[in-house]
Amino acid sequence: MNNYFGIGIDADLCLDFHNAREENPNKFNSRLHNKGVYVKMGLRKMVGRKMVKELHKELRLEVDGKVVELPPVEGIIILNILSWGSGANPWGPEKEDQFSKPNHWDGMLEVVGVTGVVHLGQIQSGLRSAMRIAQGGHIKIHLHSDIPVQVDGEPWVQSPGDVVVLKSALK
Repeated sequence: MNNYFGIGIDADLCLDFHNAREENPNKFNSRLHNKGVYVKMGLRKMVGRKMVKELHKELRLEVDGKVVELPPVEGIIILNILSWGSGANPWGPEKEDQFSKPNHWDGMLEVVGVTGVVHLGQIQSGLRSAMRIAQGGHIKIHLHSDIPVQVDGEPWVQSPGDVVVLKSALK
């Protein structure tokens, strides 16, 4: 992972987009059109199947060796930088909470959650931030079932097992 790792709803949308582009590459020739396709796919997810509706029940998250209780989310994003999804900042502005101010050289990764497609759209448009979940240098995710994941925009369906994401910078 260079920039971010997504699991759940954002990866599911990314996978749908990837598959559509693979089937008809000539239709995906402009950024504006591509964003429109993402919106259309997001709207379909809102009314259609919910592959990752209760993601918090389908995995166990450990950060620096400690199990982290997850709120009800449909997606988790692990950030190595604060820019995600064409420039959005899911971590959001600085605020008073138990988390350190993130930067790309501190050796820490930020873990955030999203509640669904609408929340993703609000993050993209700058109306809302994601839910801050954790910060740490060693993140382990135990998957109980097949779940869509993506690394820096490259999606696939991950089988049950452990996914480990490690810090990339030195303190």
